[in-house]
Amino acid sequence: MEANKPIGWYLKEADKRITAFLNDEFADLSISRHHWLIMQRIAEQESIITWEFFQEIKSTVNAQQFGEIIQSMLDRGWVTVSAEDKCAFTAEGRGAYQQIGSIQQERSGRMLNGITEAEYNLMISVLNRIIVNIG
Repeated sequence: MEANKPIGWYLKEADKRITAFLNDEFADLSISRHHWLIMQRIAEQESIITWEFFQEIKSTVNAQQFGEIIQSMLDRGWVTVSAEDKCAFTAEGRGAYQQIGSIQQERSGRMLNGITEAEYNLMISVLNRIIVNIG
C-alpha cells in the first residue's frame, strides 16, 4: 500500500476495513461491530441514553440501522430501554457481553497482530492530538 495518501484516506480505509473484519468475525453470533460498540459502552457506564450514544456513532451507522440494532438486542433479552430512553443490560445481556468479550479479545488480537503496545499507544496519542488540534 502506498504511503502518500492524505491522512483522511487512511482513517476512512482503516475504519471501513475494521468494520468489515469485525462484522465478518461476529457473523456467527448474528451481531455487528455496532452491537459490540453499544455493549461496550453499556458495560463501561452501566447504561446509555440511546439517542445520545447514536450522536457519537452516527457517522458510521444511520438512525434506522441503529434502531434495528437496539431492537435486536431487546428481542434477544440483552437490554431494556426505559421510558427515559436509558438502555441497560439485563442479566442475560451481561452474560452475553462477557461471552462475546472473550471472543472479541482473541479476534482483536488477530486484527492487531504485529502491532506492539507502544505502537498502539502512539497511534492513539497521535490521533487524539489531531482531534484536539482541530477540535
